Amino acid sequence: MYSLNKHIRLTVSAMMFSGLFFPLQLAADTDCSNGCNIEVLFQGVYNEETCIVSINSGTYSEVVLLPTISTSSLQTDGNEAGSKNFDITLQECPSDRTVTVKFVSNLSSADSTTGNLINTTGDGYSENVQVRIRKEDGTQVIIDDTESGQDYVVSSSGDDVTHQYTASYYASGNNAVTAGVLKSLAGVELVYN
Repeated sequence: MYSLNKHIRLTVSAMMFSGLFFPLQLAADTDCSNGCNIEVLFQGVYNEETCIVSINSGTYSEVVLLPTISTSSLQTDGNEAGSKNFDITLQECPSDRTVTVKFVSNLSSADSTTGNLINTTGDGYSENVQVRIRKEDGTQVIIDDTESGQDYVVSSSGDDVTHQYTASYYASGNNAVTAGVLKSLAGVELVYN
């Protein structure tokens, strides 16, 4: 399948980056009235050209650890603290193209009001805290918003392109942030233009 805008999804976390995700669908008819013949349908996506994704000069499966901070730095709704820089490099991309990196909420939830990643809930997890991601120019990356994606302009020679991001804790809501663990997952979608 070929189109001008090709999409590849790469499973990513604000804290942990993990592997490639390609949709695969399996359907089976298990009616035994015809001698138990089972029909299986496989569907997938093939793209002619893709990029290799590298996080912090490693693989596509790297960890970004935010620093340990005191809850006192996040006592007011909207406070940000404890930032950590990370970079995403696109390698071996189709030359003379623009590839947009967009963060999506396919693994954890996103807050549609703040545009941030929502923390995991349960015993031991911090409450009223989210993860905010910013591009290298300081503008916020809104999760699930194509317009806030980062464009990677690949030269005619196909050189690697790197952009830096910052992840930080973000206080959300009128209640105080509680002590605990932060774990939030997001996806990265590469849009080939």
